[in-house]
Amino acid sequence: MLCSAAGEKSALLWSMRSYTLIRRLEGHQSSVVSCDFSPDSALLVTASYDACVIMWDPYTGEQLRTLRHVPLHSALDYSSEVHSSEVHTSSLRSVCFSPEGLYLATVADDRLLRIWALELRSPVAFAPMTNGLCCMYFPHGGFIATGTRDGHVQFWTAPRVLSSLKHLCRKALRTFLTTYQVLALPIPRKLKEFLTYRTF
Repeated sequence: MLCSAAGEKSALLWSMRSYTLIRRLEGHQSSVVSCDFSPDSALLVTASYDACVIMWDPYTGEQLRTLRHVPLHSALDYSSEVHSSEVHTSSLRSVCFSPEGLYLATVADDRLLRIWALELRSPVAFAPMTNGLCCMYFPHGGFIATGTRDGHVQFWTAPRVLSSLKHLCRKALRTFLTTYQVLALPIPRKLKEFLTYRTF
């Protein structure tokens, strides 16, 4: 699959076999500007100007979780421009998964880089940055690169985690099994929920 975010309120999922539209992911209230698949392809995240990240099951189109960006007022410069449109202060610009699939990084207009743990609904780390535009994890983890509107790149240390055996098994299985294939397995319901990321 390929996901495209073209500034509309929805993201589009495309088949790379038939080059046709699979489904339109609708749920954001403003333009979707960034998207990323988890390393095992079992999850898709989309970021929007509505200050929300939505986590999807790309196989079913189901929304699994919404992460809301709440501006940290102490981090903002209270200029007249900020007061004129509070909603834009936390507009998202970019989202990406960490290589092991346990963290997300987001860049927003409130001048913060946030790092989120997959199992939590609030950020676990922040970093101040100005004019943030995009972010990307180092392929082996531990570092995040961020790009700014004025052409600079900054590098940040990121939390490192040793994946649990449970997560490693889930990641290995989900790399080659779709959600529908997991649900068809003759295994307990709770195990199916874990393998399909329904146990947040």
